[in-house]
Amino acid sequence: MTDPGGPAEAKARLRRELRAARARRPRAAREHAAVGFDRHLAELLADRPHLDVAAYLPLPTEPPLEPALATAHHHGHRIWLPVCEPGRRLSWARWSPGTPVRTGGIGGLREPVGARHGAEVMRSVGVLLVPALAVAPGGARLGFGGGYYDRFLVGLPATAHPELRTVVCVFADEVLPAGRVPVDELDAPVALALTENGPVRLDGPAGTGRGAR
Repeated sequence: MTDPGGPAEAKARLRRELRAARARRPRAAREHAAVGFDRHLAELLADRPHLDVAAYLPLPTEPPLEPALATAHHHGHRIWLPVCEPGRRLSWARWSPGTPVRTGGIGGLREPVGARHGAEVMRSVGVLLVPALAVAPGGARLGFGGGYYDRFLVGLPATAHPELRTVVCVFADEVLPAGRVPVDELDAPVALALTENGPVRLDGPAGTGRGAR
């Protein structure tokens, strides 16, 4: 049945539902998940030891990626994190454990303090980790509503390294059934999700897209 409010209202309702579920997730469960994200990110990077990682610093209720990023840094990967710019654009700054950060982006995004770079950094990135509240088969991704990553992903093929994998980070129970995530024409599809239980291939139209490599 068609949602009377359209995709925008359906997304808003689903975001509220998923945010509430994340807020209820026990601290012990998030700490346990951190171990899984650490292990499975290392597996994704195993065949690209010479390439960088582009990611983000999670908020307290988001998938706990920071230990995994610290591990990647200690294994020799350069880490790039996003900085929100005017016009809903993203720039990128280097990060390592101990880098000063400030809260300045949409939704309280923690941004590293330092020199900012454009999309050209993607020429050396092997894994791009993208935040989301949920994903579904076919590559549907429910972001946070700012549109920053959708805009960035559209232009990514022009700057990406040939081996780049675009990977959405969610908890395992946020990989929803097909059709559960509303989409519109501006949404950029993805082909792979990283969960605490391992990567999940998102079959369908996104399977031949920018995250498929």
